[in-house]
Amino acid sequence: MGVDKVILRAFLSTLAAIVILFAFMVGALCLIYPQTMMNITYDMGMESASIFFAEEAYDRSKDGYYIQFATEVAIGEGDKKKINACGESFIKDDEFAELCADKTDPVAYEQYIYGQVCVAKYELKKGDAVARAFELVDVTEFPRNNAIVAVLITALGNSDKETVDEIKGKMNERQASISETDIAYFSEVLALVNS
Repeated sequence: MGVDKVILRAFLSTLAAIVILFAFMVGALCLIYPQTMMNITYDMGMESASIFFAEEAYDRSKDGYYIQFATEVAIGEGDKKKINACGESFIKDDEFAELCADKTDPVAYEQYIYGQVCVAKYELKKGDAVARAFELVDVTEFPRNNAIVAVLITALGNSDKETVDEIKGKMNERQASISETDIAYFSEVLALVNS
């Protein structure tokens, strides 16, 4: 009986040491290497944790890739608060234009991010989504699927006449300044608002 207790005690001690070492290793990874934890948690399907670690990595390094990653994961998850917070940080980042340029269609990607952030603002009722959408679209341009269109379609889907009327008024103010290349799409969207 004495030998069995010694073996059991040695086994439990070893197991406890392994658990403590594993906990220490995970804690060290979380504190020292948030970018590694960002990837590990994302691969494990823990998107909320992945966003958290991506934000931590961005706060430490100011590398735009990390806030881009956090924004894209938040969009994939439909987390409106994180889309708003991470998306605004991503848009304001110095590397935003460069990171968009790396995409197959930079203008479409840029407009996609703008649209997602503005729709998140609209659905959260934080700030003025319409004003932000118009800030993000150049006065003379009206690219396809821009933030204004994203908020407009969301407002139409919600039967939000007040927001639709606000967008209509602002679009009418801009109509004269829209470039010839974008006027056809602008007119299509304006016709949608007027119908």
